[in-house]
Parts: sequence; C-alpha cells; structure tokens
Amino acid sequence: MAYEDILYEEKDGVATITINRPAAYNAFRARTCEELIEAFKQADASRAVGVVVLTGAGDKAFCTGGDQSSHDGGYGGRGTIGLPIEELQSVIRDINKPVIAR
Repeated sequence: MAYEDILYEEKDGVATITINRPAAYNAFRARTCEELIEAFKQADASRAVGVVVLTGAGDKAFCTGGDQSSHDGGYGGRGTIGLPIEELQSVIRDINKPVIAR
C-alpha cells in the first residue's frame, strides 16, 4: 500500500512507522489513522519483523493528537470525534510484537 501520511520501513528486523506530517506537528487525521492501522497490521504479518518502532517526523513534536483543522471527509465529516482511535489502539495492543514509541 502506498502511504501519504506515514512512512513505513522494514530493516534489520525492525519495522519503523513514522507519522509524516511535521508541518501539522504530526497531528493525525482520518487518513493518518487508516494508514497507521494498515501499517501495524502489515508489520504484524511480516515474518521479517521482530519489533515495531512508532515515531514522528521532524524535531518539534512526536504527535499532537487529532488535527482539529482537518476536514478530509473521513468518518462522516465528524472531524476528530469520528476518528477510529479505539481501533488503532486495539491493533497496537493486539499485535504479537513489541511496540516502541520513540
């Protein structure tokens, strides 16, 4: 899958997932959540991955939460209230590999 809001890399047994929206302080929108869910599932399914690292691009913020200015049409136009945060948390919690937030 091609990602727009995140970067995904597998190298030396490590899957690195980077929230890549530094201009927005890595705040997430509907697309970001969808991509994060997919990337964590991809890392979980990969036999080449032993650990997952979640990080944010740039040097100002790891992630500032939901992007309050984003109305990208996802989740019925409900803004950050409609984001699938619980699904994302469940995917992170339930994968069979350690996750490091850095």
